[in-house]
Amino acid sequence: MSDDGHESECYVCFDTERCNGCTRCVRRCPTKALRVRHGKVVQRRDACIGCGNCLRACPQGAVRAASIELAFLKQSPISVALVTPVLYTQFPGVLPRDILQGLKRLGFTHAVDMSYFFDTFQCATKEFVQENRTTGKVPWPLLSPICPVVLRLIKSRFPQLIPHIHPIERPVAMMADEVTRILSQHYGVDEGEISLCYINPCPTKKGIDPKISEPHFTNGGPYAMGIRDIYTQLAREVSHVRTSESLPGASAGYAFEQCTSGEGFIWGMSGGETRVCNIEKSLSVSGLDETVRMLEKIEMGLFREIEYLEFRACTEGCIGGALTAIDKYLAKSASQQMVRILGTGRCTNPDHILPLFDKSWFFSEASGCASVTDHVYTPRPLTIDEMMKIDALVHLINGQDCAACGAPDCRTFAEDVVRGEASVDACLILRAKGITGEKAMDYINSKECGHACQGFS
Repeated sequence: MSDDGHESECYVCFDTERCNGCTRCVRRCPTKALRVRHGKVVQRRDACIGCGNCLRACPQGAVRAASIELAFLKQSPISVALVTPVLYTQFPGVLPRDILQGLKRLGFTHAVDMSYFFDTFQCATKEFVQENRTTGKVPWPLLSPICPVVLRLIKSRFPQLIPHIHPIERPVAMMADEVTRILSQHYGVDEGEISLCYINPCPTKKGIDPKISEPHFTNGGPYAMGIRDIYTQLAREVSHVRTSESLPGASAGYAFEQCTSGEGFIWGMSGGETRVCNIEKSLSVSGLDETVRMLEKIEMGLFREIEYLEFRACTEGCIGGALTAIDKYLAKSASQQMVRILGTGRCTNPDHILPLFDKSWFFSEASGCASVTDHVYTPRPLTIDEMMKIDALVHLINGQDCAACGAPDCRTFAEDVVRGEASVDACLILRAKGITGEKAMDYINSKECGHACQGFS
């Protein structure tokens, strides 16, 4: 575990000056990546999946997501904002073109709308599902690759379900690859000279380490900026755009630099992906707890008759992301309003997409199972003897998962003790019973540890 807080190494970092050791974040973490030790939170970075639960839970504001600063982007000759339609929902009543123009006023050379690539993903997905009905290449149900938190969760807790992940490249990856290729040709520069910044509603890893004075734009992939991190500055520029006396010009040079359809807004809401892709045998699930329960059922062999499962870690979908700026229900209302204004026409021509699908253009190193290879945390397997000691210690505590020890529950605490990562004296229940650390350890190390604890009632 580590607590030195380098943003570049994890999805979130903790300010130990503000942390008061309340354990709210510890209890909300789905992968048990957090502990409280000596009154401060510590983090197992490689177990973090970037769900943002700790951001939501912390009452002290001690948690923040990795994020790049606008000042770093301005050092690049060509900076590109990759925009999810969720950003538009944060400005109810404002047209997407004004928000894209506001991003350019902030200093971005280009502002790219993701709707174009959602449309491409939709077309490729419908074709793959139809093909899979005949080939059975991927087992049913296909699991949506759209939510990166769910992909990391599958890798961490449900690795046997990795073959179920839909192998089409994610829209954000399509966007990054295609935009970089086109703009590098347009400007006649190397792709590494184009800096990409994904303005997103949930934590991701591509922040900037504050110890680095210069950003490295050639390290392969977009940087991240949370919507809330840019919201105030962007709102000021959007207001300027809307009050300008000049007529709005057609400043977009490429199709992907404008938002002409409301379908992208549908993707930001729970159920939007299955609705737009129009797959008959499909289900949509939102919320991390519900997602875990559904994955457990699929792991047991249920829902094999379903062809496609849309997962979103956040309640109500991406509009409920931890890094959004306004209430998710206001954002949902704004989405529905913009769908009515813009309609739901296609951004791409299927006749252009299907030939690329036949050439396997949408299947890449970054899709499917490879999408989760950045998360590789695997704890050392426990021996049978260690598992017996854990069971004995849990029985000895006989607690109610109070988290006062700094672990999320009694079993996790017992495992930490057996692994040598925590002291048994941290348990208040054992101390209240008068059971010292040495006495407890003597018991769980004894030959009787596999039996019921009769000496401590």
